[in-house]
Amino acid sequence: MRHRFLLLSVAIATAAPTVWTVPAQAKTFLDLSTAQSVAFPGAKFTPQHFTLDRDQIGKIISDSRAPVINSDVKVWKVSTGGWFFLDQVYGLDDRITFALALDDEGAVKHIEILECADGYETVRGQDWLSGFYGARYSTSKFDVETISGSSLSSEHIKGGVRRLLSTYALYLRDLSGGG
Repeated sequence: MRHRFLLLSVAIATAAPTVWTVPAQAKTFLDLSTAQSVAFPGAKFTPQHFTLDRDQIGKIISDSRAPVINSDVKVWKVSTGGWFFLDQVYGLDDRITFALALDDEGAVKHIEILECADGYETVRGQDWLSGFYGARYSTSKFDVETISGSSLSSEHIKGGVRRLLSTYALYLRDLSGGG
């Protein structure tokens, strides 16, 4: 009799994670071309995508104190000057897809949240996102508060911006002639 109880307990414990790991429903707010045109109206975008090797990933992690989720860097050179990144960070329940626009000097010009889990739209607020504007690689700390109720997501977005600024400074700045 005791063995039947143990088997039942194992079966319940094995089945339980499927109940608790239901993925969050992602909500799309902007597509890539719309985000590009909002950040750089009328500009043309030339893909400059590249893949980071193990040493580059380590350098970026060490420099930015933020994880590299994907070794493939999605970046475009902008005809009017600057760079446009498409990237992701971890949210609480799912990944957050965001776009980061840097001006020709490497300062944050614009940031948009393109997709995130339903219920975490607070990280899309332009009042909050505008706190990144003007941030540069040399800026060690952003003047951006963590959002109560979305603290994990907002901290990860801040880390993602630091990581992309590091990627720009280490691997793209010399290509743009920016500061």
